[in-house]
Parts: sequence; structure tokens; C-alpha cells
Amino acid sequence: MRKEGLRSIIESKEILRIKDEVSTKLEITKYLKKYNRPIIFENIEGYKDFRIIGNLCSSRELIAKFLGVSTKKLLTHLVNALNKPSLYQMVDNADFLKNKIENPDVINHIPLIMYYSWKKRYYTSATIILGRDPDTNRQNASFHRMMYLKGNRFAVRLVERDLYNFYMKNKKAGKDTKVVVICGVDPAISVAAATSIPNLNELEFANTLLNNRLKCVNIEGIDVPIESEVVMVGRLIHNEVADEGPFVDLTNTWDKIRKQPILEVEKLYIRDNPIWQVILPGGAEHRLLQGIPQEPRIFQIVQNSVPTVKNVILTSGGCNWLHAVISIKKLSEGSGKNAGLAALAAHPSLKMVIVVDDDINITNPEDVEWALATRLQPDKGIVFIPRAKGSSLDPSSEKSALTTKWIIDATIPLDRDKREFMKVNY
Repeated sequence: MRKEGLRSIIESKEILRIKDEVSTKLEITKYLKKYNRPIIFENIEGYKDFRIIGNLCSSRELIAKFLGVSTKKLLTHLVNALNKPSLYQMVDNADFLKNKIENPDVINHIPLIMYYSWKKRYYTSATIILGRDPDTNRQNASFHRMMYLKGNRFAVRLVERDLYNFYMKNKKAGKDTKVVVICGVDPAISVAAATSIPNLNELEFANTLLNNRLKCVNIEGIDVPIESEVVMVGRLIHNEVADEGPFVDLTNTWDKIRKQPILEVEKLYIRDNPIWQVILPGGAEHRLLQGIPQEPRIFQIVQNSVPTVKNVILTSGGCNWLHAVISIKKLSEGSGKNAGLAALAAHPSLKMVIVVDDDINITNPEDVEWALATRLQPDKGIVFIPRAKGSSLDPSSEKSALTTKWIIDATIPLDRDKREFMKVNY
């Protein structure tokens, strides 16, 4: 069993080590695009003490390995952990507290990355923001990209989930929102922070994934994992916004420019010989970290309608966000369409759901297409749901993200001899 923390895995043989000096301006992006595997950059121009790691969670196999399970058992492992979040241990000290900088000019201390040549902006892409609900005091952890403005200021992309709600509550009361930003964390914390389950303390979920080994220190009222490489303490200003973007989102297309809140960093903490973590925008790691944590929620909600559901994945070709494949053990006609409807309700960004029998390997696109070719009659198995609310990330959607969704029921009709539809084993 490995220890918690990013440093427990950087010596892994899966990691490609780049010893040549690299620039934070565009060069990191080229490497991350070329090699779809974990990369650690050991010589950063202008930042002699830093290393940079990227593509860490760039496959299902790697994520499963870091969580200590087989790929086949990943979904079940996440479902079980979500159902049993556990209290982490609070301690009094952390390595990052040794090095403190007040009101920092952030880019002088941290290797912020310029990912793309168009609209040259420096961004953070693997930053997790910790905040508390001003009404209930529940803590939340969630990924947010941050566009560097100048000095100690960033424009932060807030999607309308927990942290956005905390910010809006405080804004209504005329208050700033106290936050802590962390970067360089254990993959279990990354998976947990990418989860969007209501009323969940994601660090408790991470603690369960880490077999109750997560330790935190309290900084100005917020619990912070002690193994974090970089920690920024600051506030989201309630009465000031800035243009954020454009940026490449998980569809690998340009996201639009929006007015977003400003973060002012008041204190910066950095570990000795720190590791700055990056996620390639639109890359495999970006898609998987957004998509895989949604699969347990989809599975559980589908299970309420179709108890014999076996597996759920959000597909790579569907950006791990817009398309899903579900396998069920079919016991009654109509259960395939019910599974599809439940999935669309569970993950509103979904645009297409394919439902297949449990003999189909849904992680194999060829196997799924074979089921479509041999088991689907389109006039019977396809259902269109026009003008439903979809994802704002889908460039083909209409204004207000309206889209047509569809369910493809490619399960075997129960009134037919099942042997007619089975592959022959030689």
C-alpha cells in the first residue's frame, strides 16, 4: 500500500522524465500532447526549485492503479467509497507551512503555464479550491481553472455548483468568500474534487479512497491536505469581476469569454523542492477526471430504475461527458429505454446514451458498435428527446444549451431466441 501524496508516485516507472530545460510558454503543452502518459519535467526555465508533473491520470488503468484497484472494479470501488465518506485526521503541522510568502506576485514564485499561442494567457489547470458553505459550514473541494491577471490576482472560472453557490450567498451579504487553493495532490484527492455530488465533503470521500490515511491541517478555518505541494490562501472578491478566457475545454474546442470572480491571493505556501501539477486542457486527463467521477452517480440512479444494471462508462469519443454506454441484464422489455432515461436525468450534460446487454464489453468501442450492427433496429430502438437542456460545452447546442438527446436501446428483444444474437466461440 503506497503512502498518500503526490510524491508517493513520482518514482513510478510509468512516468516519463524530461531532464532538458523547458519553458512554461507553450513548450509544456507540446510534450503533454505528444505523450499520453505521466510526464515530470525536472528543469523549468526560470524556476530552478520546481518540477512540473502532467498527464498523471491520463488513463482509466492509471487511475485505478493509483486507487489500488483493478480497472474492472473501479466503478464499484468509487460507488462504495461515495456511500461511506469518512472523517480525515486533523494534525497541527504540514511541510508546506515552512515557506510562506505574503501578498505574492504569484508568477515570480510559481511556474504558471501558457498553454496556447492564441490569446496568450497564463493559467492554472490543476488547481483545487477549498471553501465552506456560509450557511452550513460544510467544506467543498472542486477543480477550477484560474487565469492569471497580475500580481496576486486571478480570474476564476466558477461553474454553477457548490463553490459558485457559496460565492453567491456571500455576495448577496456583501462579503468576500474565503478560500484555499491547492495544487499538487494525491490522485485520490483529484478524483474526489472532480466529483459533483450534492452535500458531499469531497475530502471525506478522498479519505475513504485513501483507506483513512488523509491528514489535514486547518488554515484560517479551512481543512487543507498536508501533502499539498502549493497552497494559496485568499478570497473571492464579491464586487469585482474580470473577463476570463478563452480557454480550451474538455471538448477540445474553445470555451467562451465570461465575466468571472477575481481571486486575490493573500498568502502563498510552498513545500521544499515543490511539484506544480498541470492538466492539459482538452486532453485525456482532463476528460477522464471530469467524466469518471460522474459514472458512480449515473450508475446509482440508473440502478433505481433498472436494478440489473451492470456497468456505466462515459466514452472517450464523447469527451467523457456527452456520450454514455450502459450494460444491463435485460429481464423485461422497455428496461433499456428506462436505463437511458435515468442516465439522462442523472447527468444532464449527456447527449446520447447507448444501452447494451451485459455480454458486451462497453469499454471496447468495437464491441459496442457490433451490438449496434447486430441487435439494433433503429425504428424500434432509438428515441429522440428534442429541445432538452444539455451541456454548454457542446458547440452544436442552441442558445441556453438546448439540444436533442437520444437513447439507443441495442439490447436483444426478449421474444427472440437469444442464441441468434450471440458471438460464436470457437
